[in-house]
Amino acid sequence: MTKFSLILIVFFASVTKILAQSDLKTKEASETILGLSEQVYPAGLITTLNTEVFVRENSSLIFRVGGNFANRKDFSPYNDNEKGSGFGGSLGYRKYFHRQKGSFLAGINTDVWNMWIDWQNNPGTPDQTQGQTNTLVLQPWLEGGYLKKIKNSPFQIGMTAGLGREINVITNGKEVGQGWMFSALFHFRYLLKGNNSIFVRK
Repeated sequence: MTKFSLILIVFFASVTKILAQSDLKTKEASETILGLSEQVYPAGLITTLNTEVFVRENSSLIFRVGGNFANRKDFSPYNDNEKGSGFGGSLGYRKYFHRQKGSFLAGINTDVWNMWIDWQNNPGTPDQTQGQTNTLVLQPWLEGGYLKKIKNSPFQIGMTAGLGREINVITNGKEVGQGWMFSALFHFRYLLKGNNSIFVRK
């Protein structure tokens, strides 16, 4: 087992412990939402499956797991071309501001990604070099946006914007890109358990 995988296991074990120890005894805590998110940023795409558990009427914990597909091209200050992918997940907290037809939200998240990045320098020349770097990426970020209920169904769609920073906490190989990141997230959600009215407030 690699040290990257071990860190991911410890991370998700900690998340599970936090959830198990939470005092989720209010009515609102029974609300559980499953969702799919597509997070688009200038250098790639993140696809995740999400579980969201309401700890109070207007606040929730969100857990994501999925894949990160990066195509940094020449954005990196270290290499002429970077492209790769990886897996990971995140833990976040959201605060909701319910309205009649939907909900505004603000949140804070922390992602952990285990990434394999293929890099090239001086491509197409006699001096071309290339290789692969394995990185463990920590990505704290802020989120805000709007979610809308689909009529009287248990489904909801919406869009949020994210602003965060990629931090290569462990690098195995040549240095690769990191830094500030802006993203747009597209959400499709299903109320698995609870009262359909959690999506809106009159």
